[in-house]
Amino acid sequence: MSEVAAHEHCAAHAPAPPLDVRAQVLIFFSLIITGVSTPPQAGFAFAAYFLFVASSLILFRIPVLLFIKRASVAIPFVLMIAVFVPFLKRETGDTLYPVLGGLLHVSRSGLWVLGNTALKGSLGVACLVILGAANPFQRVLAALQWYRAPKVLVQLAGFMYRYLFVIAEEFQRMVRARDARGFQGRWIWQSRIIGQMIATLFLRSYERAERIYAAMVSRGFDGQFPESELPPPSIAHFVIAGVCMASFLAVRLWLA
Repeated sequence: MSEVAAHEHCAAHAPAPPLDVRAQVLIFFSLIITGVSTPPQAGFAFAAYFLFVASSLILFRIPVLLFIKRASVAIPFVLMIAVFVPFLKRETGDTLYPVLGGLLHVSRSGLWVLGNTALKGSLGVACLVILGAANPFQRVLAALQWYRAPKVLVQLAGFMYRYLFVIAEEFQRMVRARDARGFQGRWIWQSRIIGQMIATLFLRSYERAERIYAAMVSRGFDGQFPESELPPPSIAHFVIAGVCMASFLAVRLWLA
């Protein structure tokens, strides 16, 4: 069984979450928006936000190792956005701290920007990881469709999730072929092989996308996906979502 098939099989037999997926989307996206609007100096507010994240892991019965594994993939990309800001951002009267024996200096304001990005980026990644781990991805897309999210964004997210596993399998085949030819990766000049693999993977992905699209068009695809069916919305679940949103707002106003 391929990785994507195994994933879909596990998702289809996963236990139903204790909260409607539409209410979950409302809760976690409101938490992300509230966290983004909170100043980074409000440590108690962010402590409350991450306490809610930890409670969600228990509520949805998400293994901690699974959460860490998925979050550790995305968080480094978030940090790469602002990792150079402390070296570049300077303000009038800013405090500078020497690093690497005084060869470089980082600014106090730049460190605040880095901390702000790390806090809010980690919070956003944590919310999305929990949302994706607690529900089959198709249900999350159906909830976004129910909220009338732009169809283009929903379709792009669906394609990305579905064919990310296809690209991963293609990359694994390339790695096996590379290792079968005696690659050890111990010397700096062998890094050229890694670059060639990345370029080859890009070309193969582009060609695979063209073949998939041609196959979809031949089967009558007109650019529209049928909307997935969801159970009738539960008022009680949306009341819980409203209470959570009010709690986030209260934390934002009182602790920030």
